[in-house]
Amino acid sequence: MAASLCLLLWSCERTQNTENKEIAVEGSEPGDTARVIKTGQTAEDRLEDMREWMSDRTTGDDTIENDTSSMRKEFKRRTAELDARMDSLSEKSRAEYQQLKDRYNNWEARQQRRQQTPLQPNKLKQWQDQLLREFKDLQTVTPANVREAYLTFMGVVRAKRQNWTQDDWDYVDYVYGQLNERKRQIDDNMSTGDLLKVKALQAEYLTLEGAADTQSMIGTMRD
Repeated sequence: MAASLCLLLWSCERTQNTENKEIAVEGSEPGDTARVIKTGQTAEDRLEDMREWMSDRTTGDDTIENDTSSMRKEFKRRTAELDARMDSLSEKSRAEYQQLKDRYNNWEARQQRRQQTPLQPNKLKQWQDQLLREFKDLQTVTPANVREAYLTFMGVVRAKRQNWTQDDWDYVDYVYGQLNERKRQIDDNMSTGDLLKVKALQAEYLTLEGAADTQSMIGTMRD
């Protein structure tokens, strides 16, 4: 019995050490290695984290280069973690993971395009007025009305997205990022119901934006 108990304790310790083991995953650039830390978090948990990270991403016209570099490093870290656990993802989750990667690639392409043609402040103000209406001054967005701000934003997106060009989406996405930034400043005081509703609206926006990016890409290939 004593021998069995020792064996059991050794097995548990070995499992714990294995769970915390650091795995090196080669990056796409020479000398670049992404580190994956096994912390006991499941692949599905990591996918959910990545989904929320994508939903909450922000953009900025005066710090685009830094933002893109930071986002690229974080994206590589997260995808390395998920790629190491692909066998644990369901078929549905794998499809969603691919969609998230496509959305990130579209986001990065947008940032590169914006570096070449920066957003115009006057035009940006017009888009912010159109998309947020009474919430155009983001400092007036509070935990009590942030849900309504997202509903206002998404109402305009649903109604007018079919007529937007890719350049228009650049402005829309910037305003979306600024709204997300304001939400992060106040979300500790938001109700659970509002947090869930905003998360659903963010997911809807990313779906519509992704569809617009796909249509734009198809149109470019045809041209």
